[in-house]
Amino acid sequence: MKPGRRTVRLCVVGVMTVVGLTACRDNGLPDRNLPLEEARHRTYSYPVYEATPGDRPVAAAGRNWMPSLPVEKIPDAVLVPVGNGGDTPLYAVRGEAEPYDRLYAQVGAGEWRPYLRLQ
Repeated sequence: MKPGRRTVRLCVVGVMTVVGLTACRDNGLPDRNLPLEEARHRTYSYPVYEATPGDRPVAAAGRNWMPSLPVEKIPDAVLVPVGNGGDTPLYAVRGEAEPYDRLYAQVGAGEWRPYLRLQ
């Protein structure tokens, strides 16, 4: 075997070893590994997030809607009210008729959070 090939093979093995060792980290906690016994007996592998009241489906315009992201910038004059989702007034694009593809709730001046249809 030529000396150049041997060096290349050793470099490849070294790089693969480093990549393999870093891939074995527990990425559930930033920059930390769990102790072996704790990792072996934990009951979940990802953080658990609770839904907030603003992230629950609402009923409006004869359908169920789920709030979505990202917030969109839309001129206020383009949207018309179509109903309420709980205590949140929902708007549709002017000129659209039922069934709507998406509705919007106002977040700020000219900023609207889309609601996507579930049914």
